[in-house]
Amino acid sequence: MSCTLLIVRHGIAEDAARGMRDADRRLTPDGIRKLQAVAAGLQSLGVAPQAILSSPLRRAEETAVLLQRTLLPKKSVATFAPLAPGHDPAEVARALGSHRTAHQLVLVGHQPDLGHFVSYLLSGSITVQVDFKKGGVAAVEVTSLPPHAPGVLLWMLTPKQLRAIGRGAP
Repeated sequence: MSCTLLIVRHGIAEDAARGMRDADRRLTPDGIRKLQAVAAGLQSLGVAPQAILSSPLRRAEETAVLLQRTLLPKKSVATFAPLAPGHDPAEVARALGSHRTAHQLVLVGHQPDLGHFVSYLLSGSITVQVDFKKGGVAAVEVTSLPPHAPGVLLWMLTPKQLRAIGRGAP
């Protein structure tokens, strides 16, 4: 059974204040507004995940909750530690085995790790450079969870494109 992984970079976050841990950075008001519109764009595309998994860092969790409110309102976001910065893409892929029955999953995390993960899904290595804008999304279809063969990039959209889709713009 195949699964579509919707890989999302967190939204625009505040700069770290003096003495603030990076993990505690929150989304800005502009980041929240733009992500709400991104969620509307994903909904317009028919995104209907069985689960939303988030890095434990605050800005990713806040992003995931904004997506959850639109795409999966009756379930809560699950914290998924392998999406925290610094995890090996193969480790992230293996950990997805616990979701083997899902048809569609949303994964919220950080750059450059998400780019490495998409590269790994498509090629088995991190040699392909994949850049995500904040709030950008890539949809990758894999044949199984955990993935055992290269996936297929279905689409990759910037937040601006997703906001336009959500507004119904041509």
